[in-house]
Amino acid sequence: MRLSFQLFLICFLFCGMDRFVAAEVLEQTNGTVLQGTLLQIDQNQFQFQTETAIHTVPAAEVIRVTLGKPQANSPRGGLVILANDDRIHAEILYSEEESILVRLNSCPEVDKWKIPLETIQAVFFQWPAFQKSQVQLIRKIAQLKKKSDLFYLKNGDFLEGEFLGFDARTFRFDSNAGETAVPRSGIAYFCFNPELINFPQPNELRYRIELTDGTRLSVSSLVLNKSMIAAKTLFGAELKCKLDQVVSITPLGGLVVPLAQLEPSEYQFTPYFNQQWGWRRNRNVVAGPLRVGDREYATGLGVHSAAELHYALDGKYKAFQTEVGIDDSTNGNGNVDVSVLVDQRVVYQQTVRGTKQMSATTVPRIDLSGARELVLKVEFGKNADIQDLVDWCRPVLILKK
Repeated sequence: MRLSFQLFLICFLFCGMDRFVAAEVLEQTNGTVLQGTLLQIDQNQFQFQTETAIHTVPAAEVIRVTLGKPQANSPRGGLVILANDDRIHAEILYSEEESILVRLNSCPEVDKWKIPLETIQAVFFQWPAFQKSQVQLIRKIAQLKKKSDLFYLKNGDFLEGEFLGFDARTFRFDSNAGETAVPRSGIAYFCFNPELINFPQPNELRYRIELTDGTRLSVSSLVLNKSMIAAKTLFGAELKCKLDQVVSITPLGGLVVPLAQLEPSEYQFTPYFNQQWGWRRNRNVVAGPLRVGDREYATGLGVHSAAELHYALDGKYKAFQTEVGIDDSTNGNGNVDVSVLVDQRVVYQQTVRGTKQMSATTVPRIDLSGARELVLKVEFGKNADIQDLVDWCRPVLILKK
């Protein structure tokens, strides 16, 4: 009996230790990284326990909190993509009074959400399970130029017009032929006229949370108490779920400035032959999601060799952080030399190769004290420019206090 108890105690201690080592991570703007357990979020303060102490950190001084859970690669059900690129995996129910009603896949106990039409970019009744199909659809949505609502049929055709509404059986829209009703079962997805979208983003402190089903939401308020999250979305819906369903929490509007939200002062591109490439914000250079090492990133910059992005700093920032890698869409190809320059001085240089399942390279934190200019540079590698799709993942500037 005593031996059994001792074995149980040893197992408990080691299991507890493993849990602690593999626990949550909180990254601070001062460069400190805490490992331990997220205890509470209240009044824009994070309470975080490490092995030695309980730390209280203002949300404005947090880069992100990761909770050690994997991303969902094949979420089921429907998907709503908002104008700010938030993604809501949900059962698509019906439309009502200039809104679409949905029920969250990850939190079915939460009341139905009413999402205003003016905040929505696209709605998919059934999001595909295969990653390649997902990427193709994300690219298609990003490249749309039509100035009307578009309705895509399951047979591959599409129709243009003005969205009127849908229920469980029927989908209605207005077109040159007049008001039209078709079976909802024949509609794969639909997109709204980008000129009519209106979803301004606040400057105040807010949060982006990622759930285990792939949902990515911006919320204006966030409270964690007794392992339960309570939040309010930017379109007014209430979210309540267990912390176990959260992958990461990223404060926005504090001391952290995502580089992707700034306009570069200069962009230079040198073609290997004749093809010209631009750069993309929060997408890879071919308009797909930023994905490196089978991990998708919400923010970043997509470029192609050989390219330079220049940013004016004006001495406002104290540090820069980023990850960098070859996008997964290259299937393990691509080879480039990347470098970071501060005031024309190379402070980081690395060869980056496309390798299947290889995670993005973490660039050491770069001091920007007094700096006037930041340059992200990508040069040709050993394979000319073949498959040189480079993602700068989660690049952030840290403001001075």
